[in-house]
Amino acid sequence: MSYSIDLIIEKLPADQQQAWQKIEALREVYYEDERPVASQLQQLHAQLTARYPCLCDFAEDDPAMDDSPWADGPMINNFSHDMGMLAIVYSKVEQILPFIIQQANQLGITVADGQDGQIYRPE
Repeated sequence: MSYSIDLIIEKLPADQQQAWQKIEALREVYYEDERPVASQLQQLHAQLTARYPCLCDFAEDDPAMDDSPWADGPMINNFSHDMGMLAIVYSKVEQILPFIIQQANQLGITVADGQDGQIYRPE
Protein backbone atom coordinates (compact mmCIF):
# COMPACT_ATOMS: atom_id res chain seq x y z
CA MET A 1 0.00 0.00 0.00
CA SER A 2 1.17 3.51 -0.70
CA TYR A 3 0.16 7.10 -0.08
CA SER A 4 -1.43 8.47 -3.26
CA ILE A 5 -1.98 12.03 -4.36
CA ASP A 6 -3.61 13.52 -7.44
CA LEU A 7 -2.07 16.26 -9.57
CA ILE A 8 -4.72 18.33 -11.35
CA ILE A 9 -4.05 20.63 -14.30
CA GLU A 10 -7.39 22.38 -14.61
CA LYS A 11 -8.80 24.81 -12.08
CA LEU A 12 -11.12 23.16 -9.61
CA PRO A 13 -14.31 24.64 -8.14
CA ALA A 14 -13.77 26.65 -4.95
CA ASP A 15 -16.33 24.55 -3.10
CA GLN A 16 -14.54 21.52 -1.57
CA GLN A 17 -17.36 19.06 -2.26
CA GLN A 18 -17.64 20.16 -5.88
CA ALA A 19 -13.85 20.04 -6.23
CA TRP A 20 -13.72 16.42 -5.00
CA GLN A 21 -16.57 15.52 -7.37
CA LYS A 22 -14.56 17.00 -10.25
CA ILE A 23 -11.47 15.06 -9.14
CA GLU A 24 -13.49 11.83 -9.10
CA ALA A 25 -14.73 12.58 -12.63
CA LEU A 26 -11.15 13.20 -13.77
CA ARG A 27 -10.03 9.91 -12.20
CA GLU A 28 -12.64 8.02 -14.21
CA VAL A 29 -11.26 9.43 -17.47
CA TYR A 30 -7.61 9.21 -16.36
CA TYR A 31 -7.22 5.48 -16.92
CA GLU A 32 -8.51 5.66 -20.50
CA ASP A 33 -6.78 8.92 -21.49
CA GLU A 34 -4.37 8.31 -24.35
CA ARG A 35 -3.58 11.95 -25.08
CA PRO A 36 -0.02 13.18 -24.56
CA VAL A 37 1.10 14.10 -21.07
CA ALA A 38 0.39 17.77 -20.31
CA SER A 39 3.49 19.95 -20.49
CA GLN A 40 3.09 21.12 -16.87
CA LEU A 41 3.07 17.50 -15.72
CA GLN A 42 6.15 16.76 -17.83
CA GLN A 43 7.90 19.69 -16.16
CA LEU A 44 6.83 18.51 -12.72
CA HIS A 45 8.06 15.00 -13.45
CA ALA A 46 11.46 16.40 -14.47
CA GLN A 47 11.70 18.51 -11.30
CA LEU A 48 10.66 15.69 -8.98
CA THR A 49 12.94 13.08 -10.52
CA ALA A 50 15.88 15.49 -10.61
CA ARG A 51 15.74 15.54 -6.82
CA TYR A 52 14.32 12.07 -6.17
CA PRO A 53 15.13 9.70 -9.08
CA CYS A 54 12.43 7.42 -10.41
CA LEU A 55 12.64 3.78 -9.35
CA CYS A 56 13.30 2.89 -12.97
CA ASP A 57 16.54 4.91 -12.85
CA PHE A 58 18.15 2.53 -10.33
CA ALA A 59 19.91 -0.71 -11.10
CA GLU A 60 18.00 -3.65 -9.61
CA ASP A 61 20.72 -4.30 -7.04
CA ASP A 62 21.33 -0.63 -6.12
CA PRO A 63 20.83 -0.26 -2.35
CA ALA A 64 19.94 3.43 -2.85
CA MET A 65 16.64 2.25 -4.32
CA ASP A 66 15.51 1.48 -0.77
CA ASP A 67 15.71 5.19 0.04
CA SER A 68 13.46 6.24 -2.84
CA PRO A 69 10.22 7.94 -1.81
CA TRP A 70 8.38 6.52 -4.84
CA ALA A 71 6.21 3.44 -4.50
CA ASP A 72 6.11 2.61 -8.20
CA GLY A 73 7.68 3.43 -11.52
CA PRO A 74 8.21 4.47 -14.15
CA MET A 75 6.56 7.55 -12.73
CA ILE A 76 5.91 9.16 -16.10
CA ASN A 77 3.36 6.39 -16.75
CA ASN A 78 1.30 7.86 -13.91
CA PHE A 79 0.81 11.16 -15.75
CA SER A 80 -1.88 11.82 -18.35
CA HIS A 81 -3.20 14.87 -20.11
CA ASP A 82 -5.47 16.30 -17.41
CA MET A 83 -4.00 14.81 -14.27
CA GLY A 84 -1.33 12.69 -12.71
CA MET A 85 -1.12 10.41 -9.73
CA LEU A 86 1.85 9.80 -7.49
CA ALA A 87 2.36 6.85 -5.17
CA ILE A 88 4.63 7.67 -2.23
CA VAL A 89 6.14 5.30 0.31
CA TYR A 90 4.36 6.01 3.63
CA SER A 91 7.60 6.53 5.56
CA LYS A 92 8.65 9.29 3.12
CA VAL A 93 5.41 11.31 2.96
CA GLU A 94 6.39 13.96 5.52
CA GLN A 95 9.74 14.42 3.79
CA ILE A 96 8.55 14.70 0.20
CA LEU A 97 4.94 15.96 0.19
CA PRO A 98 5.81 19.62 0.93
CA PHE A 99 8.32 19.57 -1.96
CA ILE A 100 5.75 18.06 -4.34
CA ILE A 101 3.14 20.64 -3.36
CA GLN A 102 5.59 23.53 -3.76
CA GLN A 103 6.84 22.40 -7.17
CA ALA A 104 3.36 21.55 -8.45
CA ASN A 105 1.79 24.81 -7.28
CA GLN A 106 4.59 26.83 -8.91
CA LEU A 107 3.62 25.18 -12.21
CA GLY A 108 -0.08 25.93 -11.70
CA ILE A 109 -0.90 22.34 -10.71
CA THR A 110 -3.28 21.56 -7.86
CA VAL A 111 -2.38 18.74 -5.47
CA ALA A 112 -5.28 16.75 -4.04
CA ASP A 113 -4.54 14.55 -1.04
CA GLY A 114 -7.40 12.12 -0.55
CA GLN A 115 -5.84 10.65 2.58
CA ASP A 116 -6.19 13.87 4.57
CA GLY A 117 -8.90 15.48 2.42
CA GLN A 118 -6.76 18.51 1.59
CA ILE A 119 -6.58 20.33 -1.73
CA TYR A 120 -3.44 22.41 -2.23
CA ARG A 121 -4.16 25.00 -4.89
CA PRO A 122 -1.75 27.29 -6.73
CA GLU A 123 -1.89 30.89 -5.57
